[in-house]
Amino acid sequence: MSRPLAPRPTARTLPPTSAASPRGGSRPKSAFVHYPVLGLLMGGLWAYNHGASLWEHTERLLLIALVVPPLLERLRIGRRRRLGRESEPRVSLLRLTLLKLAVVALALVATSLLREKVATADYWAAGGMALVVAAVGPALHPYMIVRPNRSSASQSLHRS
Repeated sequence: MSRPLAPRPTARTLPPTSAASPRGGSRPKSAFVHYPVLGLLMGGLWAYNHGASLWEHTERLLLIALVVPPLLERLRIGRRRRLGRESEPRVSLLRLTLLKLAVVALALVATSLLREKVATADYWAAGGMALVVAAVGPALHPYMIVRPNRSSASQSLHRS
C-alpha cells in the first residue's frame, strides 16, 4: 500500500518578492551559488578544449549550454506539476539561453583577439567567462524570472 506523493512542507520556493518586480525584489540566495558554479563549468569547458580551433570551442560549449537546459527544464516542469506548483515563478529558458549565447560570443571574440598576442588566450577567456557569469548572473537574475499565465496553468491542470 503506497501513499500518494504529497508536497514536502520544507521544500524551497522563490520568495514572492523576487518575481513581483525585477528591480525591487531580492534575489534568492541560491542565485549567488548557481551562477558561479555555472561560470566555472562554462569556463572549465572552454579551458579544457584549449588548443582547439575557435569553432570547435564554440560548437562544444553551445552544444552543452543549449541542449542540456531544455532537458532539465522538462524535468522541472514535471516536478512542478507533481507538486502542484505550476503557478510559481520560474527562470525563463529563452532569456537564459540568450545570456549564454552572449557570454559565448564574448569568449569567442576575446579568444580571437588574444590569440595573436598571448599564448594562453584560451585560459584567459575561460577565466573571463567564469568571472562574467559569476558577477553578472546574480545581478540579472531578477530580470530572468517569469510568472506562468494563469490560463496555461489551469489548462494543464485540466489536461492531467
